[in-house]
Amino acid sequence: MSIQYILLLVSAILVIIYRGEKVWLNTGLRFVAYLLPLVAVPYGVVDSISLTYILLAIPVSIASSLYSLWYSRHKYGSLRLQLLIDLFNVSIIYTLLAPNLIGFIALWTFSEILGFLLVSYEGGDEAFRAGYRFFFLKALTFEASALTLAVVLSARVGLVNALLLEFSRLPRTAVDPYYVILLMIGYITTAALIPLHFWLPHAHSTAPSPASAILSGVTVKMGFYALMRLYDLVMLGEWSKYLLLGMGFITCIYGFLVLISQHDVKRMLAYSTIGNTGLIAVLQALYLLHPTNTYLYLALITSIYAHGLYKAALFINAGTIEAVAHTRIIDNVRGLVAFTPISSLANLFAVLSVIGVPPTIGFVSKLLSIVGILNIGLNTITISVLCLIGYSILVSLFYGIRILRMHWEAGKMEHGNRIRGFPQIVELGLSLMSLVYGFITPLLTYTEILFTLTLVNIFSLLIIVLLVYTFYYNIRLNILRGITRHV
Repeated sequence: MSIQYILLLVSAILVIIYRGEKVWLNTGLRFVAYLLPLVAVPYGVVDSISLTYILLAIPVSIASSLYSLWYSRHKYGSLRLQLLIDLFNVSIIYTLLAPNLIGFIALWTFSEILGFLLVSYEGGDEAFRAGYRFFFLKALTFEASALTLAVVLSARVGLVNALLLEFSRLPRTAVDPYYVILLMIGYITTAALIPLHFWLPHAHSTAPSPASAILSGVTVKMGFYALMRLYDLVMLGEWSKYLLLGMGFITCIYGFLVLISQHDVKRMLAYSTIGNTGLIAVLQALYLLHPTNTYLYLALITSIYAHGLYKAALFINAGTIEAVAHTRIIDNVRGLVAFTPISSLANLFAVLSVIGVPPTIGFVSKLLSIVGILNIGLNTITISVLCLIGYSILVSLFYGIRILRMHWEAGKMEHGNRIRGFPQIVELGLSLMSLVYGFITPLLTYTEILFTLTLVNIFSLLIIVLLVYTFYYNIRLNILRGITRHV
């Protein structure tokens, strides 16, 4: 038995065995359970593709699980939601770690079932419609792609070997063009690329906030993981990469355009996820077309990390907003920093990454994307992609400011519920990962701009200190004084 499956069993047991009132024990068990997959790394059974994605899945899983300790009790009066969250997290992490096709298919399918239960958790017609759309569209397309891959590989090595051999031992296989769409459709759907994107806005806005954080932060990225794994196993034609490029381009424009008209904070975040996944698809297509371009590879990885971290943090923060203000309508919420000071600080760090302020991972991803594209040379495609990046930055600035105003602008909401410090600290921890990854990811591969980028990041800490001082010790105090005068 592969070590990944042994670790899977242990992780599942750790998140199930204790569901009591002791926060420290709950927290400790979940840290162990979610860090346990890293034990497989020294054994040499985790390749670079899997390692890249679990380094995102682990921090998001820890944060969503710990936040749900409070959220599940606060909103639903039990820990049933947290149990689903934990099992969902474990299934996703070990899907990314699956050593062979049979494990990949089984764990992915299990995560789809748990995803359906989470999306439809609150019940009602809308939740069940969103859940059915999530499950049937994603599950059916995934099964089509996974089984097609099994057929293609079995033609070379036999069905048993295709299912049981480790990915690294499978031969790279050429396929006929008519197989390509079937091989890609499941992963294009998971990545929410047009025209198979329509499950995402409903699922992300309907699911409980910790589940939305996982769906946006990690589940969507599973599509890009699977595409990278697919291109590593199968020789798809060049036209498939241009197809991915075109779909990503259209998806990015559409997602960010629809975002502008949204008033519900979770639906706005959902459409921003569509816009961002479109941009990630464009970067992945460009990297597949230019596999020797180191900057494009780093741009792709840092963009996946950036979006996964800040979007998970913002979806978790949406749960706090709803708990405090009892609404998700953006224009009806102001001055949250008076009630949730730590959460508002976490929100500030997440939005800085959205906008791309150094030294956040959001800044690193945008910079490396531009450098990587310029390294290809200017032509019709690269100029169009540069314009697309500019468009995404402008829209990110627009919705980032809208989110900041909910916390840091005095206004309509002078009364709200105060919440415990524990969930706010969890939010802050996840948001700070955007700063940590902003320093770490440039070190993954030596590049000519590594030294310069590191210096920029170090000096940019002064910007962060100045912003925190301005927001926390100036704007917050003014809002508190305003509320005091009205009491």
